[in-house]
Amino acid sequence: MKLTVQNIKNAAGFTLIELLVVIAIIGILAAALIATIDPLEQIKKSSDATTKNVAVEYLNASTRYYATHQAFPWDTTANGGGGCTVPGNAGATKISDLTSCTTLLTNEKELKSGFTSSQALPKILLNYNATDQSMIVCFKPTSKSQLSEAKYTAAGLDNAAGQDHWCTK
Repeated sequence: MKLTVQNIKNAAGFTLIELLVVIAIIGILAAALIATIDPLEQIKKSSDATTKNVAVEYLNASTRYYATHQAFPWDTTANGGGGCTVPGNAGATKISDLTSCTTLLTNEKELKSGFTSSQALPKILLNYNATDQSMIVCFKPTSKSQLSEAKYTAAGLDNAAGQDHWCTK
C-alpha cells in the first residue's frame, strides 16, 4: 500500500491551482479579443456598407435614366421624365417615400426588382435641386469608421451641424 500511495504522489499532472490560473488567463485573452473585435460595431459597419451601396445604386440608376431619356425620373413627362414626384428645392426626401420613382426605375430596368425591399431605403435621403438639376444622395452612418469618413454637412437634409453624413453626388 505504501508503494501505491508513493506512485500517486509522484504521478505527473496539474494541480487545481494551475488549472484555474490557465483558465483565468484564457478568459482574459478571450475578453480582450471580443473587446477588440466589437461585434456590435461590425454589425453597424455591415449595415452602413449596405446603405452606402443602395444609395450609390439609386444615384447611378437615376443618372442612367437621365442618360437615356435626357430627363430625370421626376421631371415631367412633357420634358421626357417619368413624372414621379420629388419636391424640387424643398429639401431632402427619403428614398422610401419615392415609391413612384423607384417603381419607374425598376420598370425601366435601371434598378433590380428586389430593390424596393431593401431595409436601407428609409435611411437614405435624396436632395434634388431643380435649378441646376443636381442631386445628392446621403445617409447618416452609424459605425465609427463610416462616421470618420463622413464628409458632408447635411444642410437642407435634416439641419444637422458638422460633417455627419456620407453623401454621393
